[in-house]
Amino acid sequence: MMRHPLVLAIVASASTAPLAAQALNSAALRASSTSETGRVVGRVLDGLQGAPLAGVEVVVDGTGLQTLTGVDGWYVLPQVPAGPQDLRFRRIGYQVKRVAGVQVPAGGAVQQDATLETQVVQLEEIVVVSAAAERGSVSRALEEQRLAANIINTVSMAQIEKSPDGDAGQAAQRVSGVTVQDGKFVFVRGLGERYTTTSLNGARVPSPEPERREVPLDLFPAGLLEGITTSKTFTADQPGDFSGAEVNLRTREFPLRRTVSISTSAGMNDAILGRSIRVAPTVGREWLGLAGAERRLPDVARDAGDLRGASQSDINTIIGSFRNAWSALPATGGASGSAGVSVGGEDPIFGLPVGYVGSFTYSDGPEVRQDERRALAVAAGEGGTRPQNEYAGSTARTSVLWGGLLNLSARVGGASKLTLSNMYDRSAENEATHLVGANEEFGLDFDVTRLTFTERTIRSNQLAGEHLLLGRHQFDWSATFSGVSRNEPDRSDLVYEAARDPQSGEASPVRWWGAPRSAIRTFSTLQENNRNVHSSRLPAHPARGG
Repeated sequence: MMRHPLVLAIVASASTAPLAAQALNSAALRASSTSETGRVVGRVLDGLQGAPLAGVEVVVDGTGLQTLTGVDGWYVLPQVPAGPQDLRFRRIGYQVKRVAGVQVPAGGAVQQDATLETQVVQLEEIVVVSAAAERGSVSRALEEQRLAANIINTVSMAQIEKSPDGDAGQAAQRVSGVTVQDGKFVFVRGLGERYTTTSLNGARVPSPEPERREVPLDLFPAGLLEGITTSKTFTADQPGDFSGAEVNLRTREFPLRRTVSISTSAGMNDAILGRSIRVAPTVGREWLGLAGAERRLPDVARDAGDLRGASQSDINTIIGSFRNAWSALPATGGASGSAGVSVGGEDPIFGLPVGYVGSFTYSDGPEVRQDERRALAVAAGEGGTRPQNEYAGSTARTSVLWGGLLNLSARVGGASKLTLSNMYDRSAENEATHLVGANEEFGLDFDVTRLTFTERTIRSNQLAGEHLLLGRHQFDWSATFSGVSRNEPDRSDLVYEAARDPQSGEASPVRWWGAPRSAIRTFSTLQENNRNVHSSRLPAHPARGG
């Protein structure tokens, strides 16, 4: 694909401040006449293994406020006096960590994460005068790579948000050692897609492609992802058919303070905008990625079966029932754009802190591949090859991608966490390919046109739990139901004989070829579902050292 280097992008995003404080904080604000309060939230991780730590005592120095981290390592401290506060993190077997000068906003929330190191000998407290180094998901992604037992690379949500990437395929190109073919199929360290598996939140996802094993990553809008992790070496927790790499896509988790964000973007390519291009005709609501009813196989053709016993009059009736769409139509190239909205937060429901995040994103835009050349490679002398039946032309494509997610999470006490994750994505491509070239087998010049509309969907529903048993073992489980579908209705292939101008050498169509397979309509569909149940039991980081 050739693109003009001049591409302009306009990105505008708006993120509101917390819409309201928690009901508990509101009550505290009304009851207090001398000071205002806010919330401190965060996550505590093991400094050696990078795993979340449960049962860590978090104390606000100089006050009676304290809490314990849950099974996922998260903690929430409500009603903390506004202003600079000192936090202390303690757990048996780990060095005490003190973080000084955490600025708590009045009526808002601040996130403060921490990592604890194991205690080998008795040491004095570690006093941190600045906590900026421990904030930010980019640092967390680097820490995850450093502490992993195998070789992994991670692209974090913060990196995705700062890039112009619209889908996971574009974002994956930023991973070291990864290349992306056709904008959707991942090659890790030069290995083809057959050696790569794809997971969503740790559960395998089936592929909607009939001839490929890998899931096309352009199905996943970048705005729905928390990160992309590529594992390049095999470990015991990998699938048994692991052979080259595994790409795991993680959807966004809920923020610990209520937020609403809206984003829009627009892009222009001067190789397309305002230019005359030939595009495939559209019908119905295809701007939503939904194939129009006119593309369905006509009932008279479906009922005819294999045409045995059909008369010429019946065949003519069947041919006339198809949609009259064989050629691309002239159009003017436009701009591309996208929009997204997300809402997230945590609120008490029936006395339980329930986190939630809902997000929706939509994007569309044109794409043109100029000066395409296609040919069959045949053997030539001295072990070389030469092109046979060489064609030249272009492809114009209009793409639509939209998707949404709704994730809920609840902490039951300090020893259990339940999560329900739901995601649905849909993409569609309306494509027109026009090629002209000489066919050596027939000794003729051909003018070939192909019109293709392809819609793909992927859905995933996952219920997962994390439980701390007797303070010694962590038991994790998940049940996932996912499915993919691919529908390619009413693809048309048309072949004309072409005549070349003796002066310019350019070929133009003169008449329909009329031979077998010179006018074809194809209808295909593919659907696959996957059910996955996973469980594991791990030590919950028992006390170490002396």
